[in-house]
Amino acid sequence: MTPVAFDFRKPPPGELGRQANRWLTSACRRAADPWSRLLPYATALAVGNVEVVGAAAGLAALPDDAYAIPLTIEGEEGTALLIFRRPFLLALLAGLVGETPAALPADRDPTELEASLVSYLVRELFLDPVEKAWPTPKPLRMTPGGLAVPRLAWTGGSADLVLFATLDTTTPFGEHPVYLIVSRDGLGAQLAAADVRPEPPPPPAPSAHIEALVREMAVELTVLLGTADLTMYELSTLRTGDVVVLRQKVDQPLDGLLAGARKFRVWPGVVGERAAVVIDAPADEG
Repeated sequence: MTPVAFDFRKPPPGELGRQANRWLTSACRRAADPWSRLLPYATALAVGNVEVVGAAAGLAALPDDAYAIPLTIEGEEGTALLIFRRPFLLALLAGLVGETPAALPADRDPTELEASLVSYLVRELFLDPVEKAWPTPKPLRMTPGGLAVPRLAWTGGSADLVLFATLDTTTPFGEHPVYLIVSRDGLGAQLAAADVRPEPPPPPAPSAHIEALVREMAVELTVLLGTADLTMYELSTLRTGDVVVLRQKVDQPLDGLLAGARKFRVWPGVVGERAAVVIDAPADEG
């Protein structure tokens, strides 16, 4: 069950939805480092659906096995919620202690030890990237609480409008959503008023730097001794000592190839105990 197909009236996300999408997209990029550093399996985090909905309808659309982590926001009344399905939360906790589940764990309540790690997991994998990506001059500070049932953890009114965002996580054991619910009138109002612009692309590397890198790249020069046409019968009867005459005259230079293309005309020779060639001319001067 997902919050995509709600059966209730809802306003379009408008500018708030666009700003939220940019904010969370930036947060997902920032999350790549802690996720790869703290978990032993490959993961990817991306923004899924972002919409403005009624709090009651949004909470009702959550799956039955959902766990909420209440987030107290500094300077704001009310509580935001970060919501996981229990099996996926267990898989993340297992990864935090170095385990790689072959499949999503069975649904159960976390042990006391697992529950003690939830705040650390939420802080490192989600809250730090989300706070650092926050686009307004006023910093965002969130404090995670303990595990709770989502509808009981929500401290706002059931008729309040909320920003309901889905973060899609891709793991070796499938794709799983994580939900973020924040009040539209609190944090959402700050976000809607923010001057959020897409992050500029990284500047191009200086041409001198690119040239230096290219100069150090290794390439393979192949010298073609010659070619010959043989029938399948002749090929199958070749034995040690047989002579194959090539279509290459001894008074003509050989072809020097780069990536299979003729680039040079070369003359064969030796240097000490090694075969060598002398570059005669570029191939196009043939």
